[in-house]
Amino acid sequence: MALICEDLARYGVVLIPPSTREYFQLLAGIERTLQARPKGSPPVDGDALSRISEHDTSGSAILVNQAPVAIASLAYAWTFRTREGRDSQSFFLPGTTASVLLPFCLQDRTKKFDAFWNTIFPTSKRLITSEGIQYGDNTDVRAPAQDELWDGGFFSGRAGSRGDRGQPVKLTIDGVFFVDGGFAGPDTLGLWEHTTLAAEEYVASSALARQAREKSTPPDAFFQRMEAFSGYKPFPSPPPSFAPPFGPPDLEAIRKQERWVVGVLMDWLRKQLGDEAAMTSIAAWSDAPAPKLHKLDH
Repeated sequence: MALICEDLARYGVVLIPPSTREYFQLLAGIERTLQARPKGSPPVDGDALSRISEHDTSGSAILVNQAPVAIASLAYAWTFRTREGRDSQSFFLPGTTASVLLPFCLQDRTKKFDAFWNTIFPTSKRLITSEGIQYGDNTDVRAPAQDELWDGGFFSGRAGSRGDRGQPVKLTIDGVFFVDGGFAGPDTLGLWEHTTLAAEEYVASSALARQAREKSTPPDAFFQRMEAFSGYKPFPSPPPSFAPPFGPPDLEAIRKQERWVVGVLMDWLRKQLGDEAAMTSIAAWSDAPAPKLHKLDH
């Protein structure tokens, strides 16, 4: 059964299925890129290269960014079919930690690093497999600049596991954000809601920190208030449960989850900087030059 690819070609986000000759040409290019690493790139471990060369091509597709701007965030879903004809889905929904879209606590060097290693440049390609792994990076377009150099660790692909769900029959691009803040896609997984609500929670937390500084509120009192606001407490604090809606999004559930994520970041800042400096850092989040998030015309 030929894999069905539902992409967003109108916006330049194109999927190349394994039933085409172009797929194998692009796949060979991705393998060459990951084998011959330019200076300053993460080395690729042998297991990752083996998985690329040995993977079942019928359960994969290659994404090509034909848009004039880089892709910042991508959500997609695989559909599997059992021998009995039952369908099931697995999905990839990126998180909402600090990034090009949410740069509220990134330093200048970190911004450039993130923009190179965690986006998909125009003309860059990614192999997406039904096992939940992505392969490829922007070195297929250019080598990293001096302030984009990798500083340690191995690249092994973004991994997951689908288990024995059956035959992969369809790959659907559900949502995409570009680095300029533009968004497109049916959004059944809630990428738009997660990202926009996360941005609101970063800004709201920053406003509370500014108010605390203006009123000379002690840092420990501020962070007590933020624990109540975010729902995050250091020991222990399990994340709020959340499942993709595949329908109208539960905005309150998403907002609760994104507040919790911000709470995790605040706790990390306290440990790294101390309470006073952490509160100052959070107050500065509102000054970050974040892109304006907006939906593209359909």
